[in-house]
Amino acid sequence: MKANKVMFKRLYNLGDYQHAEIGIELFIEPGEKAVDVLKQAVDFVEKFNPTNPKAKRIKEINEILSNPENYNYGVVEAAKTELKNINNELNNDMPF
Repeated sequence: MKANKVMFKRLYNLGDYQHAEIGIELFIEPGEKAVDVLKQAVDFVEKFNPTNPKAKRIKEINEILSNPENYNYGVVEAAKTELKNINNELNNDMPF
């Protein structure tokens, strides 16, 4: 038997009877081991864990950027810079 793709999903409890499901499906390329691809899928999903502090900060940043009129210029600009840095970090850490 040969595996040709790996799928990993995780359900996160957000509290207040809410949850978020995050998952990814990756195809196994010739020469790759299924277990290695599965580890990459798990690492990918964990980076987007909505209960970790970085995800909570992204939510705060999105609130600032969605309502910039409620914040001073410095806070808005700092939020833009921080979001750009977080996105660069996530993009550089992608397994594919």
